[in-house]
Amino acid sequence: MMRPLADQNRTEPTTFSSCDRGNVAVIFGLSFIPLVLMLGAGVDYGRAVSTKSNLQQATDSAALAVAKTIVATTTNQQAQSQAQVYLLTNVRNAVAVVTKAEISADRLTLCLDSTAQIPTTIMKIAHIETITTKATTCAQTPGGMNGTYEIALVLDNSGSMSKSAGGKSKIAALRDAATSFVNNIYSKTTDVKMSIVPFSAGVRVLDPSVSSNRTLSWIDVNGNNSQHWLVFGDGSLVAATAKAAAKTAGFTSRFDIFTKLKSLNSSWDWGGCFEGPKYPLNVSDTAVDTSNAETLFVPFLAPDEPSTKDKYNNSLYTNNYLAETGGSCSGTVTGDWKLLTRACKYGKPKKDGSGAGPNSSCPTSSSQTVLQLTATQSTITTKISGLTENGYTNLHEGFMWGWRTISPTGPFAAGRAYATKDNHKIIVFMTDGFNNWQSATSTVTGSAYQAAGYYSYNGTANQRFPDGTATNGNGVNYQTTLEAAAGSSTDYHDTSRNMQDELTLEACTNAKTAGVEIYTIGFSVPVDPIDAQGLKMMQDCATDANHYFAATDVDSLNAAFASIGSGVGKLRLSK
Repeated sequence: MMRPLADQNRTEPTTFSSCDRGNVAVIFGLSFIPLVLMLGAGVDYGRAVSTKSNLQQATDSAALAVAKTIVATTTNQQAQSQAQVYLLTNVRNAVAVVTKAEISADRLTLCLDSTAQIPTTIMKIAHIETITTKATTCAQTPGGMNGTYEIALVLDNSGSMSKSAGGKSKIAALRDAATSFVNNIYSKTTDVKMSIVPFSAGVRVLDPSVSSNRTLSWIDVNGNNSQHWLVFGDGSLVAATAKAAAKTAGFTSRFDIFTKLKSLNSSWDWGGCFEGPKYPLNVSDTAVDTSNAETLFVPFLAPDEPSTKDKYNNSLYTNNYLAETGGSCSGTVTGDWKLLTRACKYGKPKKDGSGAGPNSSCPTSSSQTVLQLTATQSTITTKISGLTENGYTNLHEGFMWGWRTISPTGPFAAGRAYATKDNHKIIVFMTDGFNNWQSATSTVTGSAYQAAGYYSYNGTANQRFPDGTATNGNGVNYQTTLEAAAGSSTDYHDTSRNMQDELTLEACTNAKTAGVEIYTIGFSVPVDPIDAQGLKMMQDCATDANHYFAATDVDSLNAAFASIGSGVGKLRLSK
């Protein structure tokens, strides 16, 4: 049956509507690809903007870093290669390249051009694989060094410096790098004085062969410092009682004991080292006051230790060099503490044992004597050329004597006042290791003897250790923590390291507060690395992150010293 015309007409919109839905789908399908490309372009463009900012920052940093190392012989290609290393480290999610490096004729400006290729994501659909962004910058130093400078080079001379740094020993690499540093500084100014402070387990502060060095006003020549007789007072830890016991044995100062020891062995005279003051004087730049014996310095003298052995017939102590019943002693005493502190055995000493003697932990080479502030370049480089290696590592002791060489107050009082206009006090502090104090379990001391004494004095606290009260400290009372080392089979070596790190960092903080600028170098070669704790301590000691350098071989040690030498002049971005 035929539909009425009206019915047929009503079906037309329905049929047309179905076709319209298909057309919309086709249109949407055709417009989807451009829409995706537009959205993808937005995403990729956002990444490009972020990368451009990152590239500019990285290029700026590279220019500042490399500009510090430029010397007379540096080529554009060398500067470009150095900058490339910084870029690869600091640019994220892109392939960055330094395309040009140009050093100005006066060597004061370095300009860098760089590019980065950012891989696209969705835009690859349109066969656009990468987006390129560029950066340009210039770093400029004003040239020369304005004002006056007092620079202490505090240099690790411990035994591990004999190991290879790749091509030469670490000590040889240090001699070369430090010499170049000195020559670099003197090429820019003559208004500079430098000191050289070699350190290992101790610091050879003075030349012991000079007789007047035994009577200086800052030395405790009368034995009045509370630490003077601790291990020479017949067991008493009361300063006055211990001093009286030493006087009964015929001694008024440690120099008297050295006189007796020298008669037995010519190498057992005073070695030129000192022991540290009590805490917190040992982390501060304290003026020497002859009326206050605690500010005076006690000559270092490692005591003769007992010959006691363990059940396996191994010596418990490391430095037995005299007979406990010899000398001017009469009668006998029992117990390791009494044997260790017996003063009479030094009266007419009798050799016994195989210990290193009274200068154990004191560097014995004349080349390791501190060079006090001097303006003479040749004197400084000659001192560096003779540096040698031996012993353990005591970073705190090295740092403090470095600070004292540029101090205006003492003991040398050779530096200008801290408030002197345009005067710069700088410490360059380099080590290949970390604080390392030899322990001795099951003894009345817990350790070998160092500039800070023993871990414990027969269970009594060592007053040279942090007591946890410093506002800039870690809050640990190491005096009470380490006094437990006496008689213990537990090894307190790690605790002692933490204690020495604390002393070092408190000293660094106090020096920075006083206005001293501190550069640090951790010389950590792969075959003999510094651990994470040691590297962090050196980082924290530095003035800021830009004053810390990590060196892993000869070239990077040279670069570190070169960077410091060039960085002493103010550097800025000029473009």
